[in-house]
Amino acid sequence: MWAIVTDPERDHSRWEVDQFFASGQATVDDLWQVATGLGLPARSQRGLDFGCGVGRLTRALGAHVDTVLGLDISRSMVDRARRFHEGYPNLAFAVHERDDLADFADGSFDVVCCLLVLQHLPSMAAIERYLHELVRVLAPGGLLMLQLTTSLPVAQPATGLRARVRLRTRLGGVLRTVGVGPGVLASLLGWRPPMTMTAVADERARMLLTSAGGHVVWTCPRDLGHGEQDCLYLVTA
Repeated sequence: MWAIVTDPERDHSRWEVDQFFASGQATVDDLWQVATGLGLPARSQRGLDFGCGVGRLTRALGAHVDTVLGLDISRSMVDRARRFHEGYPNLAFAVHERDDLADFADGSFDVVCCLLVLQHLPSMAAIERYLHELVRVLAPGGLLMLQLTTSLPVAQPATGLRARVRLRTRLGGVLRTVGVGPGVLASLLGWRPPMTMTAVADERARMLLTSAGGHVVWTCPRDLGHGEQDCLYLVTA
């Protein structure tokens, strides 16, 4: 859960399950209120949560959309999502390892949700491809809830504490490759697996969404401090 919502106060397994899912519900409910004020979506029969993790936002979408499919590249996350949601018949979860959404036809989903997922893809080309795909599978009059990292701090030279943290990260990675468990490394070294982060400037994000056939109807840029910024987008097709 901490890997999904990296709240520093919830590190070391301090997320309570109910609080974790309530945070997702609050996020989706706020966006849904804005969207419905704009007359979106036209229908709410089928939804997609791309990068669903353990289903934090999938469950929240299920309160507004008839059926929701959660997709994630991590099999362990999908397995846990299924266990968490055995009593939710309108939710389904699947492992997704493709580099596109070719399994789904154009306009397959009335609502698509992808919040703070794409910045973890391995390249800018992959991010751009998925921006196109998320719009392609959106039904006419549909709603895409999207959140992108738009700016990252400039990397600083590794000195002092920063150098020690990087050394610990590299050492943890080596130990993981020889089979040492993440729980052991976290408790002994304070190790966390490195997270790939790629920013997409707001101007480029808008251009890509528009060129894919989307129409950006609302944005909410946020300054997270220390040079990091992100933006929420509501997009229709």
